[in-house]
This record gives sequence, C-alpha cells and structure tokens, in this order.
Amino acid sequence: MKYIKYFETIKEYESWMSIEENAEEVYRSEEKMCVDGVIISHTYKDFENPIAIGDNQ
Repeated sequence: MKYIKYFETIKEYESWMSIEENAEEVYRSEEKMCVDGVIISHTYKDFENPIAIGDNQ
C-alpha cells in the first residue's frame, strides 16, 4: 500500500529513517513521504525508460 507520511523537518525524517525497520518498510512498500513540503518517493527499482526534460510523451 502506498501512502504519504508527513514530517515537519528533515531532522525528524532522518531520525525516523535511521531506524532500520522503518527504512525497510518504506522501501518495501514504496511509501511516499512529505518532508517540509517536499514529496519523497522511495524505491529500489531502476527507471527503465527515463524521460528527459523536454521530451514529448
């Protein structure tokens, strides 16, 4: 399940992610996080077909 977890500060996010069980869950579930207004997506997957800026889809 993908969902968004919110952190007020980068320090709060880093502290939470430093716990191994939390980091493993985030990467396994590909959870999205909002850190001080910025959405961060975690994944182990490589991009197969990256799109460069200016490319048309």
